[in-house]
Amino acid sequence: MRLETYFEHDSDDQILQKRSHDELKLWLQQINYNVEESDRLAKISSNVLKDRALRDAFLEMITYMQDVLKELKAYEKSMPNYKECDHLECDMFYINKHQSIGHKYLNTIKGYQKIKDTFYSQFLH
Repeated sequence: MRLETYFEHDSDDQILQKRSHDELKLWLQQINYNVEESDRLAKISSNVLKDRALRDAFLEMITYMQDVLKELKAYEKSMPNYKECDHLECDMFYINKHQSIGHKYLNTIKGYQKIKDTFYSQFLH
């Protein structure tokens, strides 16, 4: 994955926009990977551990992460509008939106990690 390059002549706004876009690309990549990994762990939970509740937790997490992916992709589609901002209120709208999306991403990762911790605890015992 190629990340944006910052140049000396870039304005602070341009750097912030590029950085936000880079973060978003990483979030999308990570959530996509977690969806695939969750599917594999759900199968192991069911077929090896014989734990339907854990399997179901992974399946629910997959559904939730797919919803988060939709939200991230919708945000990504709106990002070109950020480049058109010419006043502080517009900039603040996108900065606040990015922070809100970032918090949702982090909470999603934390929830997924809890389920994985449960999986590994059961798998190793």
